[in-house]
Amino acid sequence: MSSAPRPLSPAAIAMQSRRSALAAMLAHKARCRDLPPLHESEVAALLAAFAERGGAVTRCPTACVMPVQNGAGLVDA
Repeated sequence: MSSAPRPLSPAAIAMQSRRSALAAMLAHKARCRDLPPLHESEVAALLAAFAERGGAVTRCPTACVMPVQNGAGLVDA
């Protein structure tokens, strides 16, 4: 018998991906929580810089930040 690890099933790979994404989101949230609040002068400077650029969004967020995890495409083994 071989002692090589068994390859992960598609469901296990999806679960690992979800756990990894959740860990990254929670770490980001913790880093943001530790930041000091913005002062009114900082907010004013940010808004002035935004207005200076034309006051328009220059980069749209991605349509789907997280993959859809509805089980579609998984094959029962």
